[in-house]
This record gives sequence, C-alpha cells and structure tokens, in this order.
Amino acid sequence: MGWQVIAIIAVVVLSGLAVKLYVSRGAKISQAQLLERIEQKSNVCILDVRTGREFNSGHVPGAININHRQISANLDRLKPYADEDVVVYCELGVRARMAQRTLAKSGFHRVYHLVGDMAAWREAGLATETPALQAEQQPAS
Repeated sequence: MGWQVIAIIAVVVLSGLAVKLYVSRGAKISQAQLLERIEQKSNVCILDVRTGREFNSGHVPGAININHRQISANLDRLKPYADEDVVVYCELGVRARMAQRTLAKSGFHRVYHLVGDMAAWREAGLATETPALQAEQQPAS
C-alpha cells in the first residue's frame, strides 16, 4: 500500500470522526447571537421542533414549526435551507438535539442548537410570536 492510499484512508477516517463529534456535541448559538441574526434579517432558518400546540402558544419570532418526529418526513420542505444556518430549539433541549442529529446526518452542515431553548427564551423575557400575531403583521393583499 502506497503512502497516498494510507493518506486517503486517514482523511476519510478523520472526516468521519469530525462528523460524529459534530453530531454528538452539536454546535450552539446563544440568544444574543440569534437576536442579532433576526435583527439583521440574516438568512437563517429558525426551526421550532415542539408540538403544534406548543408552537401556537408562543415561539421565537420568524420560526417555522416541524415536530421533531416529523423532521425526516419534511426534509424536502427544509431542503432550501441546506446551505444556510438552521437554528433548532424545543422547550428544554432533548427534542432539539434529536432534530439536530437528524439534520446533520441528512446533509445539513450548519445546524445550531439554541442555548436554553424556549424555556430560557421566555425566562429572559424575549419577544415571542403566536400564529394570530403573525397573521396580523402580514401586509394585506
């Protein structure tokens, strides 16, 4: 076996380890960082993976809702965000970490978990939206 083959094998193995580390630990984004992205109107997909009922009771402004159990079934809906930052959150973190792993394994490379999730967002007194409020803010056609 030549050194080139060994080098290629080493790169493949190290790449796999890096992906596993990313998926298991996951990248995070703070509330302040997300607020800055929202204010700058950056290309970021904010993904609330709680139930529809939880989402309707109040969510991070601009978030879309896909239940964590439905992420795999909705990959086509999320595909436009595959090359953008995706920020995922739930109530306390368990479901968001599951969704983050699913997205990372499905080819989404810039998936971030909101530190503290929705519970910390509310506790900090940060603005939330409800579907009724979103409808009121939409311009009349």
